[in-house]
Amino acid sequence: MKAGRANARKAQDGMHQTRRRMIIAFILIVLMFAVLVVNLGLIQIVNNDYYAGMAAENVTRDELIPPRRGSIVDRNLTELAVSTVSYRIFVRLKQPNDAKTDPKVEEAQRAAAADVLSEVLGMARDEVLSKMDADTSRVRIARDVNRDQMALIAAAVADRDITIIEAEADSKRNYPLGAFAAHVLGTVDADGGGQNGIELEYDRYLSGIAGRRIMNADGRGDPLNVGEHTTYEQEDGLSIVLTIDETIQYYVEEAILEALTNTGADQVTGIVMDPKNGDILAMANYPEFDPNSARVPLGEEALAEFQSLSESEQTEYLMRMWRNPAVSNLYEPGSVFKLVTISSGFETGAITPETPVYCGGGYQVADRFIKCWSYPKGHGSQTVRGAVSNSCNPAMMQVIEKIGYDRFYQYLELFGMTAKTGIDLPGEAAPWVQNKQKSGSVGLATMSFGMGINITPIEMVSAVAAIGNDGVLMKPRLVRGLADSNGKLVEEFQSKIVRQVVSEQTAAEVKAIMNYVSESSGVLVASVPGYHIGTKTGTAQKLIDGQYSTSEVIGSMVAVAPIDNPRFVVIVVVDNPRIGEYGVSTAGPAVRKITEETLRYMNVKPAYTDEELARQESERVEVPDLSNRSVNEAESILLSIGLQHSVQGGSQGSDFVVIDQYPKPGTRISPGGTVYLYGS
Repeated sequence: MKAGRANARKAQDGMHQTRRRMIIAFILIVLMFAVLVVNLGLIQIVNNDYYAGMAAENVTRDELIPPRRGSIVDRNLTELAVSTVSYRIFVRLKQPNDAKTDPKVEEAQRAAAADVLSEVLGMARDEVLSKMDADTSRVRIARDVNRDQMALIAAAVADRDITIIEAEADSKRNYPLGAFAAHVLGTVDADGGGQNGIELEYDRYLSGIAGRRIMNADGRGDPLNVGEHTTYEQEDGLSIVLTIDETIQYYVEEAILEALTNTGADQVTGIVMDPKNGDILAMANYPEFDPNSARVPLGEEALAEFQSLSESEQTEYLMRMWRNPAVSNLYEPGSVFKLVTISSGFETGAITPETPVYCGGGYQVADRFIKCWSYPKGHGSQTVRGAVSNSCNPAMMQVIEKIGYDRFYQYLELFGMTAKTGIDLPGEAAPWVQNKQKSGSVGLATMSFGMGINITPIEMVSAVAAIGNDGVLMKPRLVRGLADSNGKLVEEFQSKIVRQVVSEQTAAEVKAIMNYVSESSGVLVASVPGYHIGTKTGTAQKLIDGQYSTSEVIGSMVAVAPIDNPRFVVIVVVDNPRIGEYGVSTAGPAVRKITEETLRYMNVKPAYTDEELARQESERVEVPDLSNRSVNEAESILLSIGLQHSVQGGSQGSDFVVIDQYPKPGTRISPGGTVYLYGS
C-alpha cells in the first residue's frame, strides 16, 4: 500500500514538472513573439523610411549627369576656353548586395578588362591590373577618354561580354590657343573646378548645376528596362565674355616675348586698357604656361629644374608659375610715377607746367643729398614740363615740397595708390605706401619720383588711364558679361566710375606734357609716325631683402594713344633686364610695337607731318625691272635691296621667266614690301 502511494506521488510530481516546463516554454514563446512584434513595429513603423531607403538603394541606380562648363570667349566671341565631351572609365570590383561571383569568372573578367583598356588607352597592362588591386567596390582606371576611344571600348565590351567595365560622361577643359592669355584665363583642377584666373573668379557661373538620372536596377547595378526612370536635367554653365581682344592680346604677347628675348629679363608684363570704360583689352606675362598641361613648365630648362625639386618645392614652383604678375606683383614704378606727382601739383595749384625748377645734380633733403639719377651733372634751370621730359628727380622733390604731405597723400588715395583696384581676378595684391607720420621729408621726396612706394602694374596703368580719361578713374575689368551657349548675352556688366581724380584741365595739361615727352629726342624709340601719343618711362632699382640692388632694376613705360582722343593706355614692365638698363630701351620698343599695331587695328587714321612724309619717302625702295629674269635671279635681286617676292603664275622651276610684275619698275615702296611676279 505504501508502495502504491509512493508511485502515485511520483506520478503527481512528474505532472507538476511537465506543467511547469510547458508554462515556461509558453512564456518563452510569448516573449519571443513579443520581441518579434516589437522589431517588426520598429522596422515597419518607426524606421520605415530608413529601411525603405535601403531597399530602394538595392533596386535603383542613381547617376550624376555632369553639366557642361561654360566657355570663355574674347569680346568678339573667339573661343579661348571650351569644354569637350570625354569619359571616365571605371572597373567594378565588387558586385552590389554582396552578390557572390565565381572566382574564376571574376579573374577572367579582370584579365579581359585589362587587355581591352591597356590596348585602347595605351596603358601598361600591369598598371591597369594594379589599379584593380584595391579594396573598393569600384576603381577609376582613366579619365579624359575621347569619343573614339570610348567607341572602341564599347565595341570590345560587347564583343567579349565584359560586364565589369563602366563609363561615365565627363567634360574636359580645353584651351584651343594653348598658352595664349593663360594668366588671365587660369586653369581648372582635376575635378573641373576653377583653380585660378577667370576660371576661379567666375566659377559659380561657369560650372553649372549637375543633373541626376534615377532608374531601376538589377542585383548587379545594371539598369532595367522596366520600372520608373526619372531624369533631372543638368543646367550647363554660362559662358564668360571677356573684355580682352584676341588681336590686341596677340600684339602684346608678341611684343613682350620679344622684349624678354632681347633684354634677357626675368619677366615682362604688358597691359592694354581702354581708359573710357576700364576694359582690359590685353593682359600678358612672360614666362607663360600652357593651361592644357598646367602642371608642366614650358621649355626644357624649366622642366628639368622643376623635375629636380621636391614635392613641396614643386607646389611652390607651380604657384609662382600660375601667379599673374600684372595684378599680384608689387614693384616700385620709378619715374612713370612722376605723372601722379605733377597731376597732384597742377590740381592743387602748387605748380603749373611753366613753374621753374633747378637741378644741380641733386637735391638736399634734411640730412641727405639725393642725386639726379638721370643726369648727375645737373639739368640746370628748367620748367616742370622740361623736368618731366628730362626725368629729373630733384625737380620732382621740389614739386612735392610745394604740394605738402597732406595734399600729396590725399591724391595718392584719389589715384587708387592706397587700395586694390578691385579688378575681377583673384590674388590682387594690396599696395604698400609709406606711413604718412613715419615717412618724413626723405620718404616724401623719394615717393615724388616713384621710389618708396610699391604698387602693381594694374594700379599704375589705371592711374594713367584716369589722366587719359579727362581725370576720371574707372574700375578695371576683364568681363563684359555672361552669355548662353549660342553666344547671346544674358547679362551685361556695366563699367564703373570710381571717382573724379583731377579736373579735365589738369588731365589735359598732363597729357600735353606726355606728348611733349614722346616727341622729344630722348624717347623717340616709342614714337609712332602719323600719330600723336603720350609716353613716360621709368627705371627703379629693385628692393631685395630690404636693400636696393646695385645691379637689378625694373624698367617700364606707359603710353596714351592717341593723345588728343585716347583709345587705349599701354604699360610694359621689364623685371631685371640683363641687356639694357633704362625703361626707354628695355620697355620702349615693346610699347611702340603694341601702340603702332593697335592704332592700325583700331583703324585710327594717321596724320603725317611734312617731315614724317619726307622721311618715309626717303626710306622707300625703288622696285627694279625684273623682266626676262628667272625666279632665282629675281629673288636674289629683291632680297639684296630688302624686298620680298611672291610668284603668281607659272612654275618656280628653272624654266620660270618673269613676264610681268607688280608694282611696276620704278615704283617706290616701303622696305620689306612684296613684289608679285607673273611668269610664263
